[in-house]
Amino acid sequence: MSSVQYGKLNDSQIKRWLADSSSREFRDHRYPELRLRAISKRGRASVHLILPSDGKTAWKKQGNWPSLCLKTLVNDLPKRLAKVAAGEVVNSAELVTVSDLLNWYVGHIQSNTTLSKSWRRNCKSMSKTHLHPRLGDVLLSQLDFITVDTELVKTMLADEYAPHYIRLTANVLKRALSTACDLRLLSQDPLAGYRVQLSLTLPPEIDAPLSEADLNALFSSLKSANKPCNMLFMLMIMFGSRIDETRLAKWSHFAGEYWSIPALDTKTKQAHRLPLTGAAKGLLRVYKRWQLKHIGKREYLFAGDRSEVVSIRTVQYWSESIRFKYFTSHALRKLCRTIIADMGVDTMVGERILNHALPLLLRTYVRTSLDSGMLRALNDYHMYLIDKGCAELNRAGEQGDEQKSAGL
Repeated sequence: MSSVQYGKLNDSQIKRWLADSSSREFRDHRYPELRLRAISKRGRASVHLILPSDGKTAWKKQGNWPSLCLKTLVNDLPKRLAKVAAGEVVNSAELVTVSDLLNWYVGHIQSNTTLSKSWRRNCKSMSKTHLHPRLGDVLLSQLDFITVDTELVKTMLADEYAPHYIRLTANVLKRALSTACDLRLLSQDPLAGYRVQLSLTLPPEIDAPLSEADLNALFSSLKSANKPCNMLFMLMIMFGSRIDETRLAKWSHFAGEYWSIPALDTKTKQAHRLPLTGAAKGLLRVYKRWQLKHIGKREYLFAGDRSEVVSIRTVQYWSESIRFKYFTSHALRKLCRTIIADMGVDTMVGERILNHALPLLLRTYVRTSLDSGMLRALNDYHMYLIDKGCAELNRAGEQGDEQKSAGL
């Protein structure tokens, strides 16, 4: 039997070809530039535009039937062929549906290390969980404000997703469209000017800051947590570090008198050094002994069951488990900064402890004085935490005073 079947390019003929024939390809004599190939156990077919390229034949995928509307494609075919004749590259032919766009964008950002891992991971998750199922089959040529409102925003509201989460999901789609336009894969952005606020009213962000009055409850909650959870959030409280750069901490980062955070792990993409106080060294020493005894030797402080480092989802679960009231992990960082400021620590020193960006010339010029200022500030701050009832840190501080060793 021939590997090619000819017929009219319409839905009924395609259904019959996929169901009754074993031929791999389908063509229509009227449109020699279009080819269909059976895929997925003959439940779908990929649609290709056949174009000349450097003396050879290039196959440009247009999408998958039945998601791709064949009538729309055929009507648009003369324009595409005219662009080819004029020497234009028809890259946009590969981005026909929203699913095509999302697949391209997720692949495009996966190797882009200038974007945070969490952003890339969230984009992939939101695309798979929400955007593909709700908008995937929509043609980019038919995508508009009302489609996003009815098919994405309204359906997510009906499924009881938070408005701010819906905004983040819609922004992934907007970012994909704007990137495709910037790279000339699309000629125009159908959602240019769209904001989720056009479809719903966003409530104010929940702001439940922690204060000094919450320290006893916080320490009590951490005391009842598992050891890695306790250690991770103790480091965040002690140094005001971000949750992801703390999660990725390796034992090799704690060499000598400093905790050195690589640029790749920081939000600012600048390497950061934090002086280690005696209390911090003691706490790390105790935790390392615990890890060696109960888990074994590991490269990371927070090792996962099936991977080298614990996943961000597990850490987020830890964050929820220590809540005695609603607050985010970022609230620990804010609390550290607030207490340091109330203690009278110089503003620039406080900014450096939290690794807020400073002008390059200023960072270089005052590095020595900043390092000594950071150590004094952290020593005073850690003593303050001990005075406020952090018994575990108190024990670690006593061990640090007894053992004047830089090694862990």
